[in-house]
Amino acid sequence: MKLDRPRSLLIDSGGGWFDSDSAPTAGVFGDPALTLCFSGDGTRVFSDLGEKTFTEDPLSCVEKLAAEGYTALGYISYDYLSYTTPGVAASDAKEGERLPFLFFNFYEKDGFCVVPCEEALASVPSEKTCSGGLPRSNIGEEEYALKISAIKEHIAAGDVYQVNLSRKFRFDSLGEPLPWFADFYRAQPVPFAALIGFPGFELVSGSMELFLRRRGDRITTKPIKGTARRDPDPRRDRKLAEALGKNPKERAENLMIVDLMRNDLGRICGYGSIDVRKLFAVRRYSTLFQMESEIEGRLRPGVGFSQIIASTFPPGSVTGAPKREALRIIDSLEPHLRGPYCGAICLFPPSGDFTMSVAIRTGVNRPDGADFWFGGGIVWDSRADEEYRETELKAKALTSVASRQML
Repeated sequence: MKLDRPRSLLIDSGGGWFDSDSAPTAGVFGDPALTLCFSGDGTRVFSDLGEKTFTEDPLSCVEKLAAEGYTALGYISYDYLSYTTPGVAASDAKEGERLPFLFFNFYEKDGFCVVPCEEALASVPSEKTCSGGLPRSNIGEEEYALKISAIKEHIAAGDVYQVNLSRKFRFDSLGEPLPWFADFYRAQPVPFAALIGFPGFELVSGSMELFLRRRGDRITTKPIKGTARRDPDPRRDRKLAEALGKNPKERAENLMIVDLMRNDLGRICGYGSIDVRKLFAVRRYSTLFQMESEIEGRLRPGVGFSQIIASTFPPGSVTGAPKREALRIIDSLEPHLRGPYCGAICLFPPSGDFTMSVAIRTGVNRPDGADFWFGGGIVWDSRADEEYRETELKAKALTSVASRQML
């Protein structure tokens, strides 16, 4: 397999896809041996031998194929929530094309390799690939403020404590996705960068958030809640990081999601085994600071992939608390389908262990354009102007690449 034209590429800046805490590492993937697709009408598996349809649970199919010696790479769409949260479903009356709920590529041992990041990127030139200008958002500042007011009415009524609200950004064209993705990663290195090629589109992600990592009988999640900008002056930069770590609103927001994720893990882990290993840790990225906590538990014997997802999906950090009511409110307020955004991207090797990122800073690229989504958690003391600016800050790595490529 040649490194110069990968079909899919994962990059781990440290502590991500490949548990690398030293030099950044990349997984380079060629053509898959099999592809699995689930759109609600049966699980279809495609190969050189043709197409087969299965009626069994699609996540069980993913687990079974991995156990046969394949490495699986793909996504679970946010809209898969209708299968994990009975009584809640994303409305069809929304803007955007509904992509498959699940899409996974399966690779044999010679179908991919893991190399140092620089080796993978060395043959990917930085070039002007974005021909459509800066992105357009489907929700302006005034409308975003009205939606935040609606969320606060639900909070006042006791329906929820927190709701994640997103905006969609549209590019007319990204052009060639591989060099664009390389520039996106260089603008903000993250542990869970991903470019995955599927028939007709590419999934592009600059996520820094771990959804779930299984290693043997241990399962770990690292929810992110809390954001602050960086500053070019080192002294002011340190003060911004310290202020984020001490901010009562951001800490309360983070703690809500920690409690939610502890509850979710409690459905699949042994009694008394769940431990909050880190709380309110501030991590630095090139354009922002993020507050991250870490929860770990010991899985009960016999718990498989399907049951794990049924108990934890969608990720709590991108929905709200309580989760079920937050999902309903999101559906009522957002005009767009989320698709893979706020779902999960998964690397599933034959061992049965797996790593899943939360699909934030994530978009879908097609020949006619690309859609990205950015959002944030809304609580009672959220200010609409600050929340709007936070979505702009989260989009900064994306828009900065487009700005440079237009020069």
